Amino acid sequence: MGLGMLRLLLLWLCAGVLFAAPQAASAEAFRRGSTCHAAASADEGYAAVAASPGRWNCGEGDWPIDRERAFLRFDLRGHETPTTLQTRLTRFRAMEIVAIAGDGRSASRTVGQDAMIPATTDWAMHTALPRIAGGADAIVVRIDGARHAGMLSDARLTRGAGDTPASLRHELLIAMLCGMLCLPLLLNFAFYRVLQQRFILWHALSTAFMLAHTLVTSGLINRFAALGLDTLSVVSAVMVGGGIVAASLFSADLIEPGKLDPVHRRLLRCVGLWVPPFTLFYLFADGPLRAYAAPVYLASFLPLMALFVWVMTVAKRRGSRAVNFQIAAWTPVMLTALIRIASSLGATDAPMEMLLEQHFAMGLEVIITSLGVVDRLIAIRRQRDLAVAEARANEDRAERDHLTGLFNRHAVERRHADIRSGGFTAMAVVDLDLFKRINDTFGHVTGDEVLRAAAAALEPDADTIAIRLGGEEFLLLLRGHDTAGRAERRRQAIPKRIAAAVPGLDRLVTASMGMIELPPGSGAPGDFKTLYTHCDRLLYEAKHAGRNRTMHETLPAASGAQAA
Repeated sequence: MGLGMLRLLLLWLCAGVLFAAPQAASAEAFRRGSTCHAAASADEGYAAVAASPGRWNCGEGDWPIDRERAFLRFDLRGHETPTTLQTRLTRFRAMEIVAIAGDGRSASRTVGQDAMIPATTDWAMHTALPRIAGGADAIVVRIDGARHAGMLSDARLTRGAGDTPASLRHELLIAMLCGMLCLPLLLNFAFYRVLQQRFILWHALSTAFMLAHTLVTSGLINRFAALGLDTLSVVSAVMVGGGIVAASLFSADLIEPGKLDPVHRRLLRCVGLWVPPFTLFYLFADGPLRAYAAPVYLASFLPLMALFVWVMTVAKRRGSRAVNFQIAAWTPVMLTALIRIASSLGATDAPMEMLLEQHFAMGLEVIITSLGVVDRLIAIRRQRDLAVAEARANEDRAERDHLTGLFNRHAVERRHADIRSGGFTAMAVVDLDLFKRINDTFGHVTGDEVLRAAAAALEPDADTIAIRLGGEEFLLLLRGHDTAGRAERRRQAIPKRIAAAVPGLDRLVTASMGMIELPPGSGAPGDFKTLYTHCDRLLYEAKHAGRNRTMHETLPAASGAQAA
């Protein structure tokens, strides 16, 4: 019995030595205070990886996620024991955290995505470390299926993740930035009510995407809503893609006509076909493709940047004013994006997020493009006003007699109903007597001077409209008091005005007039053709009565015309 007990004791001691040997060897393989990482297959444990010191990298580069499993080892010898693991917010499949004491004791904690707490001041997450009596000499983190190298490179141990004055100031700064982004949204809707231009809607949508992206990636959204890692990751990627698509459509519609070729605008609009596939690949690629999800996604932005530079260069060379705002707005965003892309593709030891710089670059972009929207709207409004003024001028020219400057027959026939409703109740047709003799004797040039002088004698004003019907025939429309007397004085002024304006004539050029009046509310026929027929008849009577006179009638409500 004693011999059996001795054998069992020897076996137990051997097993203990064999079990402890890798731990002792691995502990000696790491420098004090070092942080090391290693890649492993899905079936390898820490003990096996720790037994191969050559597999560990204790430097700042080569953060592996191309294998199914990665290990992080934080050496705590001589350091105060931390309480929290903090790292980049990244989706993963599984995680185990092990605290190892100097005597070989250990405590572990299995962590899923739902156990990670998103930060409120950064694109980061944290979780509590397992506790071990007497403190730990090392913390080992096993991560399966990490989707971004930043989960390894950004990992660090802290004494807690609570609010600090610095973190609260950071949140306040981001909140102010988000508030600033809300103002262009309100302005866009106000602008659209004034001028319904499509680029205003694209700018509003782009601003909304950038605002949402800032809220999510800054961590501020986590102060108000409990969102999981999957939701945050999907929302962040969708906001980036949506913002780029909306910004491209905004540029395609903002830049002035003639400053880009149709192919440039088509390519900008096709960005909406380019972005979604890479976004989906980034979010859902798994297995052997998982390690390439982030690099491929980030690299997909490089052709878009090249397209943007090309299009903006073309528009700038062609004298576009709107493109100046685009260049100023997008340069900081593109520079920060290029640094992030280059670092993620291996240009630096670890990915550089530059999130704070990106937030302010986006805020600056929104402000500058908003100024570009205002400037473009002013230009469009000015062009529209000029077009309206030109259209009115053309319409006015079409309604004016080119010789005398008076309205022509087309103008009065088209507007007669409105003129009547404006209180013009008297109509008079004025015809120059024996005008053909002027043309035959003195020529058409002198005849034209006579017509211009006669038109000037008619003196149109606010209550008198003068029209040249054609040839030597004119029309007066009058309202207000003493319409008959005012019309007669104008007729009598014609010979004097012509004599003064056209010297060398051997005779006075007189005028005959036929005039009717419609008392307000009379109910007499009021269409132009009917009234003109009455005036023309009276003019004919004036001509046959010896010329240089007026024949005048008043048309009462229900009885026909009566001689004055």
